[in-house]
Parts: sequence; C-alpha cells; structure tokens
Amino acid sequence: MKLSDRILELRRQKGISQEELADKLGVSRQAVSKWESEQSTPDIDKIILMSEYFGTTTDYLLKGIEPAARSTEKKAGNALSVMAPYMVWIGLITSCVLWYENQNGYAIMNGFIWMIGGYAVIRIAVLNGLADEGAMNRFLLVSFPAISFFIGSLIYTVTVYGIPAPYPMPGAPVYRLFIFAALWILVNAAAVTYLKKDRK
Repeated sequence: MKLSDRILELRRQKGISQEELADKLGVSRQAVSKWESEQSTPDIDKIILMSEYFGTTTDYLLKGIEPAARSTEKKAGNALSVMAPYMVWIGLITSCVLWYENQNGYAIMNGFIWMIGGYAVIRIAVLNGLADEGAMNRFLLVSFPAISFFIGSLIYTVTVYGIPAPYPMPGAPVYRLFIFAALWILVNAAAVTYLKKDRK
C-alpha cells in the first residue's frame, strides 16, 4: 500500500470528504485529490498534521508501519464490528423462535434487548476509537434489514391483530402480506442506497 492509498483509507475510515480533510489541513480539495491519486505528494508538515488528525504515526503514513498498540486496537475494533450485527440478527431470530413457542411479551423484549445491545456495542467501539467512523455505516448496512423487519412486523401485527409479534403471522388476507413485503423491500432498498453513497 502506498502513501496515497493510506491517506485515502484513513480519510474513509474517519468518514470525511476530501473537502473536510482539506479544511483540517489548510489546503485545497484539489491538493487532497492529487495526493490520493498520486499526482503529487504532501509536504512533511502536512504529513505531520495528518498523523495527528488521524491519530496515527508518520511512520505509518510514510512506510505503512503500524504501532503495536494501534494494531491491537484495530483487532479489537474489528471483532466488535463483526459482533454487533450478529447480536441484532440473533435478536430477531430468537425473538421469532420464542414468539412461535410461547407468544408472550418476553419474545418481543428479547428482540429489543439484543438489538439495542448490538447498537450499543458498535457505538461504544466508535466513540472509544476502537472502530473507525465507517463502522457504524457498515453495521447499519448489515443490521438494517433485521431491525426494519422486526419493527415493521410489530407495527403490522398491532395494526392487523391488535397484538405485537416479531413476524407477520398468517391468517390475514394475503394482499396485506404482499403490502408488508413490498414496503419492507422499498425501505431497505432506500436505506442501502443512502448508506452506500460514497463520500467524495
């Protein structure tokens, strides 16, 4: 990986645009664009500023040598980034299983606890610098289908049956299930489109 690639990677991890990085460093957006496309190289004072802003070392920017502590933090952040969406999906699946067996409020509460726990894990990781700013975006991309299905099902079942359930129960006219599925697909398509937008 070259200096240009490391600048691009760090900027994306931070979740900022070229213009925002340029403002922090006191240069033009075109200068940052040229650094990232290898058309030019930043001066040493800009490299020092970037190392301070990104919380890394000049050795990492120039040579790709990561400090041991940063490497350990990165591994912990990666583990938390993977664990958080799993928690959300576990919440949905166990909630559906518990509701199918018992049909009580514990099933709904179980889903909420797991999902809130997953969000809390990724949020804490980002706030403590263990996961990069883009981790929240990735978490939402993976978790949003489960969250929207769970919440959508609660709204649907309360509207149709008068009781909340974590999945659309059979018995209602088929067209209502089609409407539910269509809305769920549309909401997720819109969310994915929004979350996947590259910040230039």
